Amino acid sequence: MTFKNLNFQTLKREAVNFRILPNDSFIESYPEFLRYFENISLIEKHHLIISSHFVYGWMPTILNLEIKEIDRVLFLLNAVKAGHLLDLEEIKTLKKCINNSLVGLSKLLHFINPGNYAIWDSRIFRYLTGKKSTYGIDQPELYLQYLQRLKEIFENKNYIELHSMIERKFDNQLTPMRAIEILMFETDRVRQSYLKNVIENTNVNYEVGSIR
Repeated sequence: MTFKNLNFQTLKREAVNFRILPNDSFIESYPEFLRYFENISLIEKHHLIISSHFVYGWMPTILNLEIKEIDRVLFLLNAVKAGHLLDLEEIKTLKKCINNSLVGLSKLLHFINPGNYAIWDSRIFRYLTGKKSTYGIDQPELYLQYLQRLKEIFENKNYIELHSMIERKFDNQLTPMRAIEILMFETDRVRQSYLKNVIENTNVNYEVGSIR
């Protein structure tokens, strides 16, 4: 699959008009979730259960935590916290634990290690592909491809300028993974809000015209 919008020049154009919608509880809760893991030296079953549930507070589905391989899962999560880069099979193991959801897992991985892992969800997927369908969003191979492409973006010699344009909108520092992801997320959200308003206004005008 081609991530046609994931390139430096496109992201820089988006950053010029980057803005955050008001009263955003996601933005408010984000640093608190990061702090939770910063204060943990060793991730144990207790932390996994709590953090998985607060991650799912950002999602419309109910969490089903599969802990048959709990020792392996905790080993991998602590390795992630220490800087380990997961391979395909390791991601599949963790995905199976977290509701078998790559979206949910990506959020958990990001809060554990925001420097190495980025959040992956339907808005990001729509921005990257330009498609309404989320077919393929649960494929670990695509998530690894996404992470690699993000790294290529922030290794650009001019990346610092792009990062500054995004980070100045926030009260806290952002990792490159977070900066690029939130730019794409908020850009999609603003676009979808605009389209919704256009459709609603069109329907209102149509109904008024019909009455006349």
